[in-house]
Amino acid sequence: MLLVNACVLVLFSLVIDNCAARSIEEIDEHFLVPLKYTRYDDLVKLISELETTYPDLVKSYSIGKSVQGRQLYVLQITEGVGTPHYERPSVKYVANMHGDESVGRQLVIYLAQYLLANYGKVDRVTRLLNTTDIHLMPSLNPDGFESSVEDNCESLKEFVGRHNAKGVDLNRDFPDQFDKNRSNEDEYLYGGRQPETVALMRWVNNKQFVLSANLHGGAVVASYPYDDSSTGQDCCVDSLTPDNSLFKHLASVYVAHNDDMKAGDACPPESFDGGIVNGANWYAVRGGMQDYNYLHSNCFEVTFELSCCKYPPASQLLKFWHQNRDAMMSFMEQAHIGVTGVVVDEAGEPVKNAQIKVDGNEHTVRTAERGYFWRMLLPGQYNITVIAPGYSIPPFTLVTVPVNQSIPVTMNMTVHRRPRLLTAVHERRARHDIDGISAVDFSHHNYAKMESYLRELHEQYPAITRLRSIGKSVEGRELYVFEVTKDPGEHKAGKPEFKYVANMHGNEVVGRELLLLLAKYLCQQYVAGDPRIQTMLNTTRIHLMPSMNPDGYERAEVGDFSSLKGRGNANNVDLNRNFPDQFGDTADNSSPEPETIAVMNWSLSEPFVLSANLHGGALVANYPYDGNPGMRSGHEYLTPDNPVFLHLAHTYSDAHHKMHLGEPCKNVPSETFPEGITNGAKWYVLAGGMQDWNYLYTNDMEITLELGCFKFPPPGDLPTYWEDNREALLAFIEQVHRGVHGYVHSHIGHPLVNATIRVNSIAHMVHTGSYGDYWRLLEPGTYNVTAMKEGYESVTEQVTVPASGSISVNFTLMADDPQHWSSAYDFRVLDNVINTRYHSRLELYAALSELENRFSNIAEFRAGDSLRTSTFHQLKITDEVGSPEETKFHIAICSSFYGSQPLGQEMLINFARHIATAYTIGEPVHKRLLQNAVLHFIPNIDILSDKIIKQYDDTDHCNIDALEEEFGDSLYSYLTKKDLNPLSNYTREKSFINMLESEKYDVILELSSGSEDIFYPEMSKSLFEKFAQTYQDSRDANEKYQCRSNGVKHGDLIDVLYERYNTPVISAGLSCCKMPVKEEIAWVWRNNLRGIMKFVELANTGVVGYIKSTDGMPMRDAVVAITGIERQYRVTRNQAHYRIMLPPGVYRVIVRCHNYHDQMLTWTVVDGVLKNKDIVLRRLNTDTVPGGTFAEVHVEEDPNVVYVTGLTLDHNSVPLPSVAVSVHPIGSKMAVATNESDSNGRYVLTLPLEYKAKEVFVNAALSGYITKQKRIVVSKDNVTPNVLFKLEGDDYVLGMPRLVFVMLAGVIGVAVVTVSAWCFSCREKAKDSRRQYLFTQIPSDDKRPLCDDTATYDIVRKPYFDEEDLPPSETDSEEEIVLLRSDREWKQGDQE
Repeated sequence: MLLVNACVLVLFSLVIDNCAARSIEEIDEHFLVPLKYTRYDDLVKLISELETTYPDLVKSYSIGKSVQGRQLYVLQITEGVGTPHYERPSVKYVANMHGDESVGRQLVIYLAQYLLANYGKVDRVTRLLNTTDIHLMPSLNPDGFESSVEDNCESLKEFVGRHNAKGVDLNRDFPDQFDKNRSNEDEYLYGGRQPETVALMRWVNNKQFVLSANLHGGAVVASYPYDDSSTGQDCCVDSLTPDNSLFKHLASVYVAHNDDMKAGDACPPESFDGGIVNGANWYAVRGGMQDYNYLHSNCFEVTFELSCCKYPPASQLLKFWHQNRDAMMSFMEQAHIGVTGVVVDEAGEPVKNAQIKVDGNEHTVRTAERGYFWRMLLPGQYNITVIAPGYSIPPFTLVTVPVNQSIPVTMNMTVHRRPRLLTAVHERRARHDIDGISAVDFSHHNYAKMESYLRELHEQYPAITRLRSIGKSVEGRELYVFEVTKDPGEHKAGKPEFKYVANMHGNEVVGRELLLLLAKYLCQQYVAGDPRIQTMLNTTRIHLMPSMNPDGYERAEVGDFSSLKGRGNANNVDLNRNFPDQFGDTADNSSPEPETIAVMNWSLSEPFVLSANLHGGALVANYPYDGNPGMRSGHEYLTPDNPVFLHLAHTYSDAHHKMHLGEPCKNVPSETFPEGITNGAKWYVLAGGMQDWNYLYTNDMEITLELGCFKFPPPGDLPTYWEDNREALLAFIEQVHRGVHGYVHSHIGHPLVNATIRVNSIAHMVHTGSYGDYWRLLEPGTYNVTAMKEGYESVTEQVTVPASGSISVNFTLMADDPQHWSSAYDFRVLDNVINTRYHSRLELYAALSELENRFSNIAEFRAGDSLRTSTFHQLKITDEVGSPEETKFHIAICSSFYGSQPLGQEMLINFARHIATAYTIGEPVHKRLLQNAVLHFIPNIDILSDKIIKQYDDTDHCNIDALEEEFGDSLYSYLTKKDLNPLSNYTREKSFINMLESEKYDVILELSSGSEDIFYPEMSKSLFEKFAQTYQDSRDANEKYQCRSNGVKHGDLIDVLYERYNTPVISAGLSCCKMPVKEEIAWVWRNNLRGIMKFVELANTGVVGYIKSTDGMPMRDAVVAITGIERQYRVTRNQAHYRIMLPPGVYRVIVRCHNYHDQMLTWTVVDGVLKNKDIVLRRLNTDTVPGGTFAEVHVEEDPNVVYVTGLTLDHNSVPLPSVAVSVHPIGSKMAVATNESDSNGRYVLTLPLEYKAKEVFVNAALSGYITKQKRIVVSKDNVTPNVLFKLEGDDYVLGMPRLVFVMLAGVIGVAVVTVSAWCFSCREKAKDSRRQYLFTQIPSDDKRPLCDDTATYDIVRKPYFDEEDLPPSETDSEEEIVLLRSDREWKQGDQE
């Protein structure tokens, strides 16, 4: 039994040894060798080396100098360190405040090296650096450190080393809240303090850190504020902050990962419950740094005492590093708990130094640069508001901070300036006519005056004008539109529609007055024969809406420069936040106002091509989008037509007298706009804006024109506004004719109304008007323009828009023929377009199984051959199915995660038919795709779809609400452990996760419905956004159905799957209807076929290859990281093959493997090209021959032979002489050349000329060393130099590694000893038995007593018990028999 246990122990040790080796290889800790403290001069050199090695991750700076002039260095570490990342919370570690407390100093240096060496290799490190701004200060007291002595556990005499060079304890030198002389004046704050203290104070005040740790020594405990108390006692009384629970949590997070600290008794006699203590309760520190951080900045700081000995020997540093590494990481991650956001004013301008107030907590934090803030909070519900001088305080907002938080809750807040009282307003008026407009017209027109003005103008020019109302305001005022054109009244064929809308905000009045002036100017100039104006009105229908918000105007006041009075309508609603928004409903647009409804109906009733929305309060041309997905100001979000919008914005700005200068308004001097234009979201984000709505829901391209800083200027300023804007107003109208225009007719000449015009490279469509006419604004260039309409074959024409800006292209569409389309685009797979229907689960499986039967050389249907496929049946299609697939991309195409979206299953089976048929007939694109990739078709992800299909009743079901939990929801609950169903064992969800882990798909395309949006993971967004765009740009939109918002859970699920399983899911919305009528399936297929195909063709673009060592061995633990992409690409476990799908572009790549040098590469990826890049990694600490210690060996010049030269070394790089080196052809054991290395380890091999440029094996062998072999290509030159062998000592004994042999020998030895001991024991027992019971047989007639001395042994006559001698008794037993004997008298039988 002992032998068995010993063997099990050996095997377990070997397994643990291997497992440990594999886990350690994931982390780079090369910096731990040798173990020593880094002195100041060495630190300076190290910082320089780190900046050179990791320029994108680290930069150093100094916050000041010590007393003796040493720099107080800080290492800033974050991804993209050269670019400000205001959205990332800043965290700092400050160490060595007491110069002789040195462990923290060295740990901070190790931490910097650890973070840099493992970025892109360790997911936790990568995630931290991608989301956190880390600042590491190894020493606040470098003078003290240089004066300290290693291996001294206590401070030197007079605290030399502990204090700075002036003998001051820096942790008693900060302003203290309980100082009776405290003041906020600089004289008190900074006067008389040490240079190190002042430098740190200014650093903390300017940077606004979120979280910090102060590292000390002399104890092992986490100490949290306050360090001082109002009682004046030196200890033993708690002094708690308003955030005491949070501070205890922060301290506990660190302690939980440090076992010595958690025990609380590492340094007797001190003991700390749970390893944490309130600073003042332990001992009072007056003027401490952690209290200063909390009271004078946003920073929550905790002090960590790391070692009982203040300056332990360097040999113990490894122990301290391993004790604290995970604790330091976990502590920094806490910067992401609580709430974050941005505070902006009503103009979207960031508000700095605003206070974030949590109801019930007196401690506030302030906004930092660009208005960002972070407020760490524990899980719970909080009421939060913001306080900013000069701004109104918004009401409290209820925020819920979740449990197990990994990212902060986002909460953006807007503050509004308090109205300013105006005194006198200087009145100025025009003194003469301008452009034929009389001086009296340059005045402000209230509603009555405006109405009279427009009526009179229409009566004066009835032939070219029309006045109508498109609706009424809240208070019943008419919303007038003044039409100016030849033959007004209705849309004319071939004449584009243009509109100006002004006074949307009632107190922004310049646009209102300019449109009234423009209306009169156009009429007068047309009648006067101005050719420019006549051309304009003859070819363009112009609509002028002077006031969209007449109610607000009536509340506004002349002379209002920047207030909000009159901005909203009569319901105090901001109309420019009241339109439907692409990112969902908000409180401002959930209920549209009458003015908004009227403008939307009007905009949809006419085929508007171009428009502008006239505002005030700034001077800039603002183009869409106004919002972005994160609703974060300062981040531009561009439309697919951005080049056109840039041109439109420039047209107005360049023609304006002042706008193009980009100068700021006096109230916001920092707000400048280069060239007078800006993207709306980059300026400030808003949801529910009119310009975005126009672009997304109509043909109209609209920009917003901010016409001046003064919202309601005095009337005397109006002439200047007119002169500044007149030319710009006219030039902008003329842009309506730019691009492509024409008609779309049927083959019999009928105009096709509402036909779609699509420019294939631009994901935005326009539609034909009532006469089949269309206008598509485009910049000069060549485009593929497609005209399409349901029931007709689409037609595509290549169109070149000239520099002059306009071209006419007409389209004639033929009636649709599904068979014709199928032959042209779908290889005549008629099942995909004729008699389409929804398939049940079994019908889908049967169809996929049939594909295996028909295309057995490329298709394999897997159903029940494993636990995974018994749950999720799937069809696999690839070239030469069954052959090795390690080097191929694996793309899964699956049905929707949501059973209420069954449309995806039909597209899945259609595409499987399409790809298999294309391959069979030899279509080259499809054949190449299947040679590079394995396509996995996985239907029926959610079994609920079967029930949905059974309920189908031949009508559209666009908004199905499943009555049961759908798979996507249950999977999300299972993964996040939220809202778990106690009645479910989540078998299907577990099987799905198991499938992801085992198959390791490169990408999954989920075919969903209910939307035409594409969802993708937020991590590595820059990559997957391009994948999604590839699909979106290639598909044809089906506008039969109206999309609605789907919420965010689907996107959350996709993020979780990617973060946990490294599997990107791209979810493609096929149609806005979840389950359209079955006849519509064919149209959905036709609209999406090209998108699906282009998506899977991504497998033809990227980089693949093998990663090997210089010995040609596969590097199975290698990792490929690409700058800017969080995803890490691991190689296959067999051949160390990597495969990476990448869009075209230039990429910086890092290839890493433990114990090998990193490879830094630059890849240029070309569309449609799958590049093969094999990578060779060189082991750390290996030598190179050229320029090294040894001179290269001389070889003779002989044209008839080729040479191979090199060097043989041992493990310590010492030359090895007499190594037998030989060359063997591939596939042969016969050596063609042999030689031995010389005393310097050099060798030369002479090969026949025929081996030039051929691959051969080179072997190196020496007794006592492991033979090595390399595969090389003999150079085309005369010499193949520098073939280096580094031989490892042969530790094998009897064919086993020495360690295994020793352990096995030990086990055998123990076994032999154990068996011997057992045998000896058994022998002794047997001997004892013979001594007690060894008798000779007594003859039957011998009646002599056994004992001679009858007197002595009278008691016992027989050496056995005889029942006849004693009467039986109830208590008698054999156990009570006693044998009395005398060893001296005992005689064996053979002695008698």
